[in-house]
This record gives sequence, C-alpha cells and structure tokens, in this order.
Amino acid sequence: MALQAAGAERDWLPEPGFLECLTTLPFGKLYLELPTGPQVFFSNAAVNPNQGISLALKTLGWSCQEWPSSQDAASVDERQALATLRAAVEEQPALVGPLDLGWLTYHPEHSYLRGADHFALVLAVHDEYVLLHDPQKYPYAWLPVRDFLEAWRAEKIGYPHAPFTLRMRFRAQERPAPERAVLIARTLSLIRAQWGQSFEGPVLYSGVAALKRLMVALQADRWSHLLERQLVNFVLPLASRRLLDAALFLSEAGLAAAATCLQEQALLCGRAQWFLGQRKRQALQDCLQRLVVLEKELPALLAG
Repeated sequence: MALQAAGAERDWLPEPGFLECLTTLPFGKLYLELPTGPQVFFSNAAVNPNQGISLALKTLGWSCQEWPSSQDAASVDERQALATLRAAVEEQPALVGPLDLGWLTYHPEHSYLRGADHFALVLAVHDEYVLLHDPQKYPYAWLPVRDFLEAWRAEKIGYPHAPFTLRMRFRAQERPAPERAVLIARTLSLIRAQWGQSFEGPVLYSGVAALKRLMVALQADRWSHLLERQLVNFVLPLASRRLLDAALFLSEAGLAAAATCLQEQALLCGRAQWFLGQRKRQALQDCLQRLVVLEKELPALLAG
C-alpha cells in the first residue's frame, strides 16, 4: 500500500505473500532463551522484521527515508517524532514500526499482546487521534495519540530498533521495475548466504537447534504453559502461513523439492497446533521431530 501510494504500478506490485518472502523472514527457525521465558518464531534468525523490510525494499528496487537516523535516535523525543510523522503523511502514507501491539487499543485483545511487534501505515495525524491502515483486518483504525506514541516507542520489543521508527518518502530507484525472476534471484542469493549463519546459543538458536530447544522447553514444567500459549495462539498459525508463502516462492523459483519440503512443514505446523490444543503431547513431539528431519534436509534442497 505504501509503494502504491508512492506511484508503483498496481499490475507490477507483488502479492503480500511474495513480498513477505522478499524480507527473507519465512526462511528459518528462531528460539530465544530469555530470563522471562523462552520465545520461538518460525522466522529467519539472521534478520529481524525491521531489517527484513529494508531488505525487501532494496530487492524491489525502491528506497525510502528512514527516520530517525542512527546518529539522532538517542535524542529524539515524542513531540519531534509526531511533528515529523505529521509532515510526512501530508505527502504520502508513512510506514511506522515496530509498534507494540499491547498499545494498539482498537485491537480487542491488545492487553494480552504487550511486547509483540507490528507494523502499520499511517494515513493521517489529527490533534487527538492517528488514523492507521493496519493490514491485520483494520483498514481504518483510529488510535488516540497517547496510545499511538506508546506503541511507537516500542520499549518492550526485544530486537534492536530505534524508538519512533518511521519510513517515508518512498521512491523507485530502478526503471523499469525489476521482473519477478530478478526479485526471486536476488532473494535466493540472500537466503543462501543467511543459511550459512548458524546460531547455537546461549541465547539465540536457529534452524535445527531452535527446534530441538523447543522440544525440550515443552517438556519443562517451568515455562511449558507460557510457551504453549504462544504456539497455539500465534506462532504455529503464522508459521503455516509463512511456510506456504515460502513454498510457493520456491516453486516459482524452480526449486520443487525445497518447495515440497516447506509445504510439508506448513502442514506439520497445522497438525502441531491442533495436537497442542487437544493436549496430545506425544503427537506434538512427533510432529516437531519430523520438522527437525525436514529442517536438516532443507539447506541441500535450497542449493538446487
């Protein structure tokens, strides 16, 4: 939506699932061993969502102004941030995030989502409210300015970012726009390079190591309830969606075996979500074990 508002041709703009793959986020597994409890995401451990957006824009042949700059981030206050955002949206919608979902008070379950990240498009800034386009089923979301600023400050978001992160003034850098085959080739090059970055603790685990840590954590009494809630309500449904997007992307790239591998992973995530909801713990562990086997096979399949 941001690119279209900036003049991108509608018949060129890729669909959301394809754009998600350009961030490289659907390709990988991530487990964090934190003092407050473990967190797991079926997401690329080499990049965070904020970095993924920048990667996708570069791959698409677009640029934008990112604010604040790394030099200014420490000194930015909310009044300056709001003034910058207000001026930006007078030209075109601006992308804000990460936002803390816990402060998006138009969301009926916001009080349970504190610390979860989100991104949205700002359409207008009024004296008392900010008008957002939230892609998660809220095309016109009205949010009080105070709640918006707390969400935009994003103090509880766990990965590195500046408060009040804003992307504005989107511009095409390549003419003509890159064809889909070019976008796929650029992204595959990134994914293959990232796959060589293995993380095995003590805080961050990736790939097979992340899945194995998850299996152990689900058997531990201390954190199992917290982790099960994350998995059943958010992580596994999102994982199935992302893995299906990734499978379609790899199929279009001509990597049929890798696409089949990710499609089976998507199916297993759906089964795991049901098993977890039904308290079928052994069946859940069997699903995760099969995911480990597939994850081990994937690097060779991605190499083509």
